[in-house]
Amino acid sequence: MKVALIASPYPLEEIPTVPLGLSYVAAAFEAAGAEVRIFDYVINPYSPAHLKARLDAFQPDVVGANSVTMNFPGAADIITTVKTHNPDIITMMGGPHVSFDVVNTLQQYPCIDMIVIGEAEATIADLVPVLKKDRFFWKHVQGIAFCEDGQVVVTEPRPFIEDLDTLPLPARHLLPISRYRALGYPPSMITSRGCPYACIFCLGRRMVGKRPRQRRASYIVDEIERILSYGFTMINIADDLFTADKEKVRQVCAEVGKRGLRFIWTAFARVNTVDRETLELMKRAGCQWISFGLETGNAEMLKRIKKAATLDQARQAVQLCKDAGIHPHASFVVGLPGESPETLEETMTFAEELGIDYGFHFLAPFPGTTVMEKRERYDLEILTFDWSRYDANSPVTRTSRLSPEKAD
Repeated sequence: MKVALIASPYPLEEIPTVPLGLSYVAAAFEAAGAEVRIFDYVINPYSPAHLKARLDAFQPDVVGANSVTMNFPGAADIITTVKTHNPDIITMMGGPHVSFDVVNTLQQYPCIDMIVIGEAEATIADLVPVLKKDRFFWKHVQGIAFCEDGQVVVTEPRPFIEDLDTLPLPARHLLPISRYRALGYPPSMITSRGCPYACIFCLGRRMVGKRPRQRRASYIVDEIERILSYGFTMINIADDLFTADKEKVRQVCAEVGKRGLRFIWTAFARVNTVDRETLELMKRAGCQWISFGLETGNAEMLKRIKKAATLDQARQAVQLCKDAGIHPHASFVVGLPGESPETLEETMTFAEELGIDYGFHFLAPFPGTTVMEKRERYDLEILTFDWSRYDANSPVTRTSRLSPEKAD
């Protein structure tokens, strides 16, 4: 079986990283015995003519694409082009957007034959033997959705993968690695999946589960060495919460030191999950930046969005990073439920008080988030369902006290 995977176009100004999720998908298909190619349209310009030429040259049986919400329309259009060019190709999509907007996606884009819901690796292993068979066989594969006789069929949910160490390493060798390196776009990797927190604007808990599943430290550092062998000197740790398990963090840092590896890395953390000792170990292992999602400078709004953190914890975490020699970065969200000119001013004042680099982006209520699915409970009006506008760079919502004009 030949499988072509599409790295869907993504704005370069958003500083993309080497596609990680798609690399895991490619590795799963390879492990299942498929011949795999990645058509990368993140770093390479996309055109229908170029795509059709590559399809004709490779002659794939299956074409798949993944996306996030902001680039979903472009990815879906590419899959439509594939199906129009060759109706015999089985087309698939995966990723957080389609996983939580299954029915709308399949109804609006009939050229998509199948959606893989949530984690894909185990699903792919079960799919490969039956993909080219009648759809009757598809019904027995957990974690997928497709149309049959005009009706959307959603199979049984697939449990999360318990042992992440059983997964093959991402198939980065199928990507134009030298181009990413030359343009300064760093690779990402994960050391765990899962987030125990329930922020109402985030997909992490639903996409990868509420219980963090950790990879073994030695396997993590094996992957680090492989990435460094490509010539990269910086790595982004893309876990939703790298510091969820401090013992794992200590083991990884110790293994990096034991092997004498020298590289720069960044990570995401929560302000209530860092301490002086852990940060000092991370610094010695090469960590230079930690990004905290602080979201707002208003204490009541923190409670409303179920952040489970306080402003004082944020102040303490920032100071601990400074003391350890790590650069803290804070991100804030404009337009959360209950936002007003006054709360926005509080956030601005708080951000300045911290004395660190920070950034603002607008609330984008992605499909699958609590704030989207239960929006009637919140002081929030959604202005558009044009997913291409969900890049967090302009308002797509409003609250009763903050108009888009005042927020922008």
